Amino acid sequence: MNMIITEVSSQKQKLRHRKIMCSLIISIIIICITAIGSVLLGYLLHQQPKQTQYQQTISVNQSELCYGPLAFMHEQGTRIHWCTKEKVESQLVGYPSGVNTKSHYHSTFVNSTNFNYSIPGSDVQYSYYLPETIKKFVVMTDTHGNPKYTTLLNEIDFDFMFHNGDLCENGDLSELEVGFANWPTKPMLFATGNHDYNFNKFNHVVERPLHYYQQIRNIGVFVIYTLNNEDKDAFNFLNDNAYLAEDSDHVFIVTHNPTYATGGHGAISKLSKKMEKFLDTHSNLNFRAVFSGHNHVFTAFKRKELLYFVNGVGGGHLNDVYSKQKMGDRVWKTEELHGPLEEVNDQSYGYQYHLDSYSKYTRTEVSIEGNKIIYVIRDLDTNTVLRTYEQTF
Repeated sequence: MNMIITEVSSQKQKLRHRKIMCSLIISIIIICITAIGSVLLGYLLHQQPKQTQYQQTISVNQSELCYGPLAFMHEQGTRIHWCTKEKVESQLVGYPSGVNTKSHYHSTFVNSTNFNYSIPGSDVQYSYYLPETIKKFVVMTDTHGNPKYTTLLNEIDFDFMFHNGDLCENGDLSELEVGFANWPTKPMLFATGNHDYNFNKFNHVVERPLHYYQQIRNIGVFVIYTLNNEDKDAFNFLNDNAYLAEDSDHVFIVTHNPTYATGGHGAISKLSKKMEKFLDTHSNLNFRAVFSGHNHVFTAFKRKELLYFVNGVGGGHLNDVYSKQKMGDRVWKTEELHGPLEEVNDQSYGYQYHLDSYSKYTRTEVSIEGNKIIYVIRDLDTNTVLRTYEQTF
C-alpha cells in the first residue's frame, strides 16, 4: 500500500514538473515573439517610404523657355516651375497632376524629393535627390534680378538653398528672365522681400504664403515676413506653430528684415525685441540661426549662443556705409567692423551682440557635421573665405 501511494505521488510530481516546464517554455516563446515583433515594428516605423524616381519631359523646347525649370520645396514634395516667352500650353508630360494651361507661368507638384526630367532641345538633364542626412546648404539674399553670383552656385555641391528675399528689383518678366538665368536646379526656399512684396508675379513663381513652415529631413525652417505691417501676423504664426519644430534637430528662421544690422536700413528695435521674446520663450527648441537680408552688407551677431546673420548681398548694390549723410552716427570708419559696437540710436539696437561686418558680396555655406554646424562666409568676387563660425551642441 505504501509503495502504491509513493508511486502515485511520484507520478503527480512528474506531471506537475511537466506542466511547469511547459508553462515556462510557452512564456519564453511568447517573450521572444513579442521582442522580435517589437524590433520589427520599430524598424518598419522608422523606415522612410521609398520615393518614386520620376523620369519626365517638359513639353516645351529649350528655345521657348523664358527661364527655368526651377525646383521649390513644398510641404508634400517639390514644385517644378518654369516660364515661357509666349503664352503657351506646357506641362510635365506623363505626370498625373501636370497642368496644361495657356500661360507664361507653368508648374507641376511632384510628390517626391527624388526625381529627374529633361527639356527637348537641351542637353541638360535635371536631376535631384534630397539625401536622408543633410550635409550642406547655402544661403543668399538680395539678388535683385542680377544672376552674376547665383550662377556661381552651379560650381559647388550642396543639398538645397535659402533665398532671404528681394529676388527682383522692379518686378517685370524680363527681370525674372535675367535673374533666373543659369539658376541652380537644387530645391529652394524663398522668403518674401520688400521688393517682392508688391510684385504680384512673385506668387506665380514661389506659390507660398508670407509665413510658412518647412520640414527638411531633420531640419525645421520657419519663413516669415515682418515689414509692411505684417509683423503681427508673422509673430502670431511663429508662436502658434512653434510646436511643429519640436522633433527637429536643427531649427532656422529665414526672413528678409534683420533682427540686428550695421547696414543702410539698420535694425527696427520693436521687431528685434519681438524676435528676442519669441526665441527666449521657445528656448526649448533647437534654434541655431536667423538668416536675413535687406541690408546690403554681411553682418554676424551672437546672442545666447544663437547666431543672427545678415547674409550680405547677392546681386544688388552694396550699401554706402561710409557716407555720413546716409548712415548718420552709424557710419563705418573702417572697411570692416569687428566685436561689440556702441549703440547710438534705434537702428543700432543690439550692437553689443555684434561679431563681424563686411561690405562685400557674399554667400553663406552651412555644413552640418555630427554635433557641429559650420558657417562659411565666402567673398563672391575673390572666392575666398572671409570668416568661419562654428556651433557645437
